[in-house]
Amino acid sequence: MVSLSRKAVLLQKKRHEAALFRRKGEREFKKAQFLANRSASGLVSLQRRIDSSKEQLADVSGNLIRKTAQEESIRRLISNAEESLRREKEAHNQTEQEVEYAESDEEKNRAISRLKIISERIAELQEEIKQRSKTFKKVALNIEDIQKSTSKLSNKIQKQTHSKPDLQKILKTSKKKSIRLAKQVASKSKQEETAKKTLSKINKQLTSLAKKKKITPKKKKNIVKSKKLKIKNKKLSLKKIKSKTKKKKIKIRKVKSKRKVSKKTKSRKIKRKSRIKIKSRKIKRKSKTKSKLRKRRS
Repeated sequence: MVSLSRKAVLLQKKRHEAALFRRKGEREFKKAQFLANRSASGLVSLQRRIDSSKEQLADVSGNLIRKTAQEESIRRLISNAEESLRREKEAHNQTEQEVEYAESDEEKNRAISRLKIISERIAELQEEIKQRSKTFKKVALNIEDIQKSTSKLSNKIQKQTHSKPDLQKILKTSKKKSIRLAKQVASKSKQEETAKKTLSKINKQLTSLAKKKKITPKKKKNIVKSKKLKIKNKKLSLKKIKSKTKKKKIKIRKVKSKRKVSKKTKSRKIKRKSRIKIKSRKIKRKSKTKSKLRKRRS
């Protein structure tokens, strides 16, 4: 008995400890799962951001290539215009000298007309160079802005790619931890269940042993007294039941007798009525026969 009670106490302690460890493991398992889910969603969102930033970088780099090509073409046009302007200026100087050293009026007029044409072409070239230089400055500013945006996007992509392995490490560790904790929780729950079953068995054994123990003389007397009281109570209850049944039977008899009396009276009344009817019929018949006889005599 003592060994069983000690076993029960030890099993209760084990069950309590297993339950505590199980609850702790469940909390840690939930935390690990939450971290794993969050890191997985973070990885997915990070990959999306990387892809979107790469697409933006591709668009910006394409725009940069177009703008640089435009800049190169404008530079070439400006250099060509400057070269033609230099030639036209040289031609202008030569024609001026021809005007100064002309021998005849015809040569002078021709030189003056050529001077006019050259000056017009010089003005056109100067205007063209001015306009192209303005567009060149605008394109250069656009290229600077595009280069800044490309550098920002490339830095962003680098940062995102550097943060990706950290998230992957967190995901791996949290997954491993969740698997390990799931095993621990399962083992602790099994321990708790086994302890519960063994405790229930031990409790049954203890109750059966307590019943089988020897009863003291005082307890015996009390048991005998209780038995006697039970017997007396049973007898009294039986007497009460008998008396009730007798009363019920008497009532039933009375009711039956009343019914019989009522039936007899009814039958008597019916017989009297039938007799009276028969007598009245006889009297009527006699009166009719008497009247017929009188008629005949007359």
